[in-house]
Amino acid sequence: MAIDQNIENETLNHYISSAKTIKNLFSDDVSITISDCEKILLHLDSNHFKFDVPSGHIIEPDEPMAKVMKNNKEETFFIPEEVLGVAINTRIVPIRDENNQVIGTIAVATNLHNQYKLRHVAEQFSVSSEEISASTEELSVAATDLSTYMEKLKESQEDMTKQVDNTTKILEMINSVAKNTRILGFNAGIEAARSGEYGRGFSVVAKEITKLADQSAESVKEIRQLLDGLKDKVRDIAFIIKESVDIAQNQSSSIEEISKNMQHLAQLAEDIEEMAKKL
Repeated sequence: MAIDQNIENETLNHYISSAKTIKNLFSDDVSITISDCEKILLHLDSNHFKFDVPSGHIIEPDEPMAKVMKNNKEETFFIPEEVLGVAINTRIVPIRDENNQVIGTIAVATNLHNQYKLRHVAEQFSVSSEEISASTEELSVAATDLSTYMEKLKESQEDMTKQVDNTTKILEMINSVAKNTRILGFNAGIEAARSGEYGRGFSVVAKEITKLADQSAESVKEIRQLLDGLKDKVRDIAFIIKESVDIAQNQSSSIEEISKNMQHLAQLAEDIEEMAKKL
């Protein structure tokens, strides 16, 4: 820190005595420079960059401070990273006395490293959010397709259940026919016995009818057992499908909500990026 000791103006003295406090008000890395209308009175270096502005440095007409005092208007200047190793934003404000006359300037040079870092993070976050949002939308479409597929599978399962029920009804009808056929064979056997020698051939037919009825009844029994087992499997499948449909629907809803949130985050990232640019 360099200070010109020959300062008579009370306002300038006030700024100089408050310079350290002013510097501490900034959370960013800054330097403070105070001048009168001719020369530099005080300069407080930042932690990461230095200006070659010793106390007593005469301000040239083409320098930014001279321009600010001439126009009596604050100015902001940007110094690229190539000059001092870090990008710097310098704001110079005219200092006026009680008569509103320009008597000097105060300059605050801000290290833009944090702003650039914030902007970079915001840009990366925005890109990542957009990528995640796009992936989430694709996943949402896939979940919707899965939900539709599961609904169709559920309809197929219901059709299968109806077909099994219809097959059971057919078996009941076949079983009824078998019972009636057995009765018919039994009655035919009785009539054949009554007919004696003349009914012998008819007796053979009656036995075959009875045998066929017994075989039909046995086949119906076996098929019914298979259908009962199939019904159990269909019920198990129905339960699994129902659970899968519920999961698919919940997944689709959750992914849709995530997609909305990611779009919101992407918008926030863009807002942060815009704010970082203005810092």
